[in-house]
Amino acid sequence: MASQAETGHDIGGPGLPWAIDGADEHEVRQPTLAMRWRLWRNRRIASARFRSLMARLPLTRWIAQRKANQLFQLTAGFVHSQILSACVRFGVLEHLIDRTLSTAQLTAACQLNYERMRLLLDQAERLGLVIQPGPDLWMLDDAGVVVSADAGLRAMILHHDALYRDLTDPVALWRSEKPDTELRRYWAYVRGDAPNTVTAEQAAPYSLLMRESQAMFADCILGSYDFGRHTALLDVGGGDGAFLMAIGRKHLNLELALFDLPAVAARAQVHLAETGLLSRSRIHSGDFATDPLPSGSDCVSLLRILCDHDDARVANILVNLHRHLAPGTTIVVAEAMAGPSEGARLAATYFGVYFLAMGSGRCRSADEIQELLAAAGFQKMQTIATTNPLLATLVTARR
Repeated sequence: MASQAETGHDIGGPGLPWAIDGADEHEVRQPTLAMRWRLWRNRRIASARFRSLMARLPLTRWIAQRKANQLFQLTAGFVHSQILSACVRFGVLEHLIDRTLSTAQLTAACQLNYERMRLLLDQAERLGLVIQPGPDLWMLDDAGVVVSADAGLRAMILHHDALYRDLTDPVALWRSEKPDTELRRYWAYVRGDAPNTVTAEQAAPYSLLMRESQAMFADCILGSYDFGRHTALLDVGGGDGAFLMAIGRKHLNLELALFDLPAVAARAQVHLAETGLLSRSRIHSGDFATDPLPSGSDCVSLLRILCDHDDARVANILVNLHRHLAPGTTIVVAEAMAGPSEGARLAATYFGVYFLAMGSGRCRSADEIQELLAAAGFQKMQTIATTNPLLATLVTARR
């Protein structure tokens, strides 16, 4: 019979050192009672015999099935994303907007083989994208309605192709053996030490993606914070001006300003002119980590900005803002943040890997952002839960 040492069951056992060979001596510590219980529990779960018993007992069967389903979701997640991607690429969901179609009709519309079309629809139904209201008839389910109605969401789904290519060799990615990732090339402003040199050609793809994906995010922010209490807003890193457009429509008396890299600011000038908001907007360009910011705004927004950058650059950004903002100015940081809620946990899991592939930034908790703001000199920090923690949490502070 194998000994405990051979099976690894001695980990955390009574009287045994709590350390890994070669670990720093300061890291050696004895396990707590909770840790010992968890190790005992893990040994039980690791036993196929125990899992089989739990699956057979009526009182524990539902737990065993739920855990098995959760584990399978982890292993099948990539397949789910590819089904979604196929539905978007073939236009399945858009073809079903406000109508019901047969498999044959969708086959013709999507230019797919009938059997493949049927398989894709069956898979989409299992994921809650479509439903069958009658024999061989298809219409949108809840998730399908949202995806079909949101062009920005569809753009992000298609954008994931670049992320998947960067994830094909996870060992190289996690060991930083692949620094020149596709996402790092895509987000041009995270490369090098001179963001101001980003060209119009480099800025165009990511600026358009951010503009298209802004609608749901902007609704979340505007539904969670009253910008009407301010007289003038400066959107730092405002991209094409999508948020200015959304807030300008809601707050007609709010003065608007935008600050971004020169190539991006030029795009904002055009976009805001097309939407009729340029007359009440001021456009400024520069690097928000080093260059002076325009004065005259009593509120400054940083929407999905800090998460894109490592701590050192975030510190520079916030110090630069503190240097140029007038006392009493409110700063509003809005982005997906790590936290205990299900939405925050999902966001942190996704963005943690996305930023790893991007080679810059991380998904921080609200407490971490407050600490960075305090270190830069800001005061009166406050965390505000939004209508959708999956999309964003707010942290506000005063200059």
